[in-house]
Amino acid sequence: MENTRTVLNRTQKTEKLHWHIEHWRSDLQFMEDETRFLEQLLHSDVFEPDTPHLSDRIQKYSARLDKFKARKSRLRDLIAKHERFLGSVMASQDEEVVSDFYFRHDDLEMEVLDCTDDFKSLKKELFDFMAEALRKPRTEMA
Repeated sequence: MENTRTVLNRTQKTEKLHWHIEHWRSDLQFMEDETRFLEQLLHSDVFEPDTPHLSDRIQKYSARLDKFKARKSRLRDLIAKHERFLGSVMASQDEEVVSDFYFRHDDLEMEVLDCTDDFKSLKKELFDFMAEALRKPRTEMA
């Protein structure tokens, strides 16, 4: 069987790495939008007042969302630093420098994916909580 694997030149590799970086930024921005929405929802008057431990649970979820905001901010800084380094690394003739950058890129990608997966888990918990605690629609008596 013939090997049809495509070998990318440096320019193509750089473009692919830059695409990853832009994708990570987009994911983080979307998570920020979701976080803002979830915070507004948590602090709105839409919950059944007799929900067990309502204020404690809201505080805990708010604190966890704050931790994610800090984590996303740290990731955004790491991504910006990584992108600034991309141009000089790709211009380098030192293969060890380039290879090290690829390892760092992979490590950063794993951090971004880990953050996104953790955020998905938190959203699932929040959705379950809200399904239980949101005010039920009032049925009208005929």
